[in-house]
Amino acid sequence: MFSESQYSGKHLLCDIKQIRNRNLLNNIDGIKQLMDSICNAHQYSILQKIEHVFEPQGFSVLYLLSESHMSIHTFPERYYLAFDLYTCRNYANNDEYNQIYNTLIAEFDATGETPNIINRYFTPFNILNADP
Repeated sequence: MFSESQYSGKHLLCDIKQIRNRNLLNNIDGIKQLMDSICNAHQYSILQKIEHVFEPQGFSVLYLLSESHMSIHTFPERYYLAFDLYTCRNYANNDEYNQIYNTLIAEFDATGETPNIINRYFTPFNILNADP
């Protein structure tokens, strides 16, 4: 099927730590508004939104995008959230994802580590020679 590796997109994984904007961290509607603004600013097409609130605190929000997905998982008791964004776009560099990361750091008034940005590839695969 594929004779050589083919680029399939970029994947941003980051930990947002020591969050000082606890109002936003504990506000599912505020976080969805932030995710909406990221999607609008970067022209991501939202197909579906899914959310789940945990007891006694924290929640997860997942956006299914036509480009792939975006998710936030909050841990208010630890002043922390995990952010994940995967898109199939072929960006020339990491500037787009670094901009999103910097937006998150600013909005949450937080610290973070260098974001983990992974270039994804389809592995060569020949269906005619594949084992069942």
